[in-house]
Amino acid sequence: MKSSRLATQGFVNHHRKLLFALTAFALATYLIFVPNPWQLSAIGLLAAEFTGAILIFAGILGRILATISIGGHKDRDIMQTELYSICRNPLYFASFLMAMGVGSLSGRLDFLILVMASYLAIFYPMMINEAKYLRSRFDDFAEYESRVPLFFPNFHLWQERGRFEISFRLVKRTLLDASLVLLVVPVMVFVRAFA
Repeated sequence: MKSSRLATQGFVNHHRKLLFALTAFALATYLIFVPNPWQLSAIGLLAAEFTGAILIFAGILGRILATISIGGHKDRDIMQTELYSICRNPLYFASFLMAMGVGSLSGRLDFLILVMASYLAIFYPMMINEAKYLRSRFDDFAEYESRVPLFFPNFHLWQERGRFEISFRLVKRTLLDASLVLLVVPVMVFVRAFA
């Protein structure tokens, strides 16, 4: 079901794991071989590292909360409460925070900008393709789409339920997937030590 759904949503959605792997490889190559054009002061570097760590943990938390919010409704209903009431793609926004965190951990402004641009180049077409798919499948999506922003949250729209169903399997998978980004921390320390 999942692969056929992704196949109907276009090239980027269907091959997102490959695109993500190629982009990660290209970014790592850039980080290792391209000299840093803008050196930060010691305080600036510390601030960048601290900000990066905060963004990574905020992204992990955001992904977990979005997964808890969607519960067992994924691919069955349009979720319109909790994080899905302020942003149509809270999982992607949380991943964007994690990507910015990785960029900040590098201590390089050029790398941070490149990471953010690369992320949006892959995920923006995915969000557009998914919206087209959901519009064709769910009658209430058009109204939801007109009210809730695609990517950047609008906290004034917050709505919540009193009770909801949690899919522990989805939460566990999201936590494990999101936690993989923590492996980047020692890699960044290693790369910066030998740069």
